[in-house]
Amino acid sequence: MRFKTLFAVCALFGSLFQSSPSLSETLRTAWLGEHEAFLTWYAKEKGWDKEAGLDIIMLRFDSGKSLIENVRAYDWAIAGCGAVPAMQATMSDQVEVIAIANDESSANMILTRPDSPILAEKGFNPDFPNVFGTPESVKGKLILCPKKTSARYLLDKWLAALGLEEKDVKIEELEPTPALGAFKNGYGDILWSPFTREAETLGFKVAAHSQDCGATQPVLLVADRAFTERNPDAVRAFLRVYLRVVDEIKAQGPEALAPAYVRFAEAWMGKKFSEADAVAELREHPVFSLEEQLTLFGEGGESPLKAWLAEIAAFSEKMNPDTAHRHATPEAVSDRFLKALK
Repeated sequence: MRFKTLFAVCALFGSLFQSSPSLSETLRTAWLGEHEAFLTWYAKEKGWDKEAGLDIIMLRFDSGKSLIENVRAYDWAIAGCGAVPAMQATMSDQVEVIAIANDESSANMILTRPDSPILAEKGFNPDFPNVFGTPESVKGKLILCPKKTSARYLLDKWLAALGLEEKDVKIEELEPTPALGAFKNGYGDILWSPFTREAETLGFKVAAHSQDCGATQPVLLVADRAFTERNPDAVRAFLRVYLRVVDEIKAQGPEALAPAYVRFAEAWMGKKFSEADAVAELREHPVFSLEEQLTLFGEGGESPLKAWLAEIAAFSEKMNPDTAHRHATPEAVSDRFLKALK
């Protein structure tokens, strides 16, 4: 009799476990301390990842190069990444591009000191009227800039606008955090830094924005190829969560989201932002709805995104001329997961 009772109890508990909702799937994601991470951070604060059946873990990296190089070491599945390291990763079939995180063309910039001779002349090249500098004022200068990143792409475009190449300047390959610290202490003549609010607070001046140099710089959402094949449902669930925040930003506007961005900046970036800073950050990083994403990917016509990435891919190949992998290519860009959300 006792065995029958025990069997009945086990059967009861078994049926309870079978009927209970499954635990959220853990999803390891990777980010820089920049705007695109806010959308995932905000979704987690709202509990929207849990509603979608995910438990999103956010890993922090200092540069896109470091993020991409550690896809295996940190076993991340999805990440927000600048287009240059993303295109370089496609050369080894590591990742595929699944969506656009934002457009950072307005926020990506070359900085210099307020007394720099670079700021004495603007529009040396009439094709780029908002770019500061001349060949004479820039030649031989020491630039602090990480390699294999979107920063390097902007630097290449800025130098080209002035009729220069990398061989005409000195480049020290520093990651953003030590680079800003070194520049703050008087080292170097020119700086690229994602910490634009802090750099401008310190009095550094913009020599060129990415858009001033004719460089469109989307930040991309990329996914580990092996993960996408094993877990397509998790990829789609993540995109639903991310795009839910996009819709929230578009509906509410930067001013309404600014207090949340201030909290994000302190918690995730370790930065003290005013609400005005937060509004500026949100305004300077346009985001794209599902319909806008599909248009940019080229559903039913030409693909603006692939046109942007073709030039970035060419730059990536120039930076890696001896690679044994296949060419970097915008064909690694796939809207298959976005289309599944329609």
